[in-house]
Amino acid sequence: MSKRVIFIFLFLVFSVPVFAQSQVGTTASSFLEIPVGARSIGMGEAYVSVVDEISALYWNPAGVTNLKSNQATFQNTEWFVDTKLYYAASVFKFDDIYLGASVYMFDGGEMDVRTVTYPDGTGERFSVQDISIGVTYAQKLTENFGIGGNVKFVQNQIWRMKASTLALDLGFQYKTPFERVRLGFSISNFGGEMKLSGDNTYVPVDLDPNNSGNNDGIPANLMTSDWDLPLLFRIGLNAELIKTIDHRLILAADAIYPNNNNNYVNTGAEYAFRKTLFLRAGYSNLFISDNYGLGHLRFGVGLSPIDKISIDYAMSDRNELGYIHTIGVSLKF
Repeated sequence: MSKRVIFIFLFLVFSVPVFAQSQVGTTASSFLEIPVGARSIGMGEAYVSVVDEISALYWNPAGVTNLKSNQATFQNTEWFVDTKLYYAASVFKFDDIYLGASVYMFDGGEMDVRTVTYPDGTGERFSVQDISIGVTYAQKLTENFGIGGNVKFVQNQIWRMKASTLALDLGFQYKTPFERVRLGFSISNFGGEMKLSGDNTYVPVDLDPNNSGNNDGIPANLMTSDWDLPLLFRIGLNAELIKTIDHRLILAADAIYPNNNNNYVNTGAEYAFRKTLFLRAGYSNLFISDNYGLGHLRFGVGLSPIDKISIDYAMSDRNELGYIHTIGVSLKF
């Protein structure tokens, strides 16, 4: 059975470019695709089978079944043009059952309202903010197999317009019979469609602009379209090539199948020295063109001066858009 699972994974990975079909720009809430966690980013975002800490609530909720205690985290990402991403989560362990909660927020800051008539600004300001609030349930069914799921509320807001829906994340992790080899799978953002509504779509309309004397300011409401969430299927493997008291080396690879882009592969590695210093590197978005500003190279470092605290940093190359920096702190309690 295990050999069959490995074969299926390898088939999926190497078939990625064969079945590719790009649909860039066809979904809403794109912030949900921006990775969470400095450790995962540093490993090239090849994380669905690796994750064994609290960022599993984003990557694969089954991953929290590897926790030995309660855990909390806060992550900050400096995104493009002074925008920011914040992630906070906590997980509580009850024997083989794990309950968690998370908040992921994109803050676009404030901007001036500009129109054709007032290109320098009307004096008003507006903000852009997206948020996802989720609750998690995960359970270890056997010593080698864990499952988990999230239910989350997703909302987009721009000026006086909002769109919201509910979504699900599901996943599992399996320790294969092969020594120190683990398999992971997750489905993220399976949910309803998003449709903006609010008073920014109310506009005056002249039904007969070619003739005078009629009402040229009839109030009308522009119709907005429905948009799917960015659905992601991830399947991955990782192997501990070295595991001693002082040294540990993990190699990982994920195949990702999004509904709004070409299929692609992420690869990464992590070296740990005495469970205190961690060095990470990865190559993301294999089989995707650089034209989308996604970039490929990822690097990271982590420190765990005591068992209860870990501090992680990651840097990702986004081509012409520059480098993105992520820092996070996790606490065990």
